[in-house]
Amino acid sequence: MTNNEIIYETVRASFTPAQLVELVQATYTAEQISARRASVKITVAEGSDETPDDIFLAMLAAEKFHTFAEWKRMGHSVKKGQHAAITCNLWKYTDKPGKAAREAAAAAGEDAPESDPHFYMAKAHLFHALQVEKSKR
Repeated sequence: MTNNEIIYETVRASFTPAQLVELVQATYTAEQISARRASVKITVAEGSDETPDDIFLAMLAAEKFHTFAEWKRMGHSVKKGQHAAITCNLWKYTDKPGKAAREAAAAAGEDAPESDPHFYMAKAHLFHALQVEKSKR
């Protein structure tokens, strides 16, 4: 599962359809919503309680959740007093040797490798676009 899929699933599980409508309407114009809706075909699994519109709204809302570091990279800062809207485990990349690589090298009587590129799951705190503002710098 990719980070975007994890965020989407977390948003779907954390917010009611009414809350998703509010989030989407606050961050997209009516024209943007209808243009995106026209360009996306959504099929719902047979027997599912969800509607295509529920899935579409969760998809749009999920696009507006980012980590503190990502908002900062995009030139925004989290508003004072705001706490993460959702918390989930996301994939993170590192080239530092992990615990397993260090232990394996120690068991073999070797030095730990300098580089060991890999992904691992790490807790991420995500903020919605309504919780940030354009940085003043």
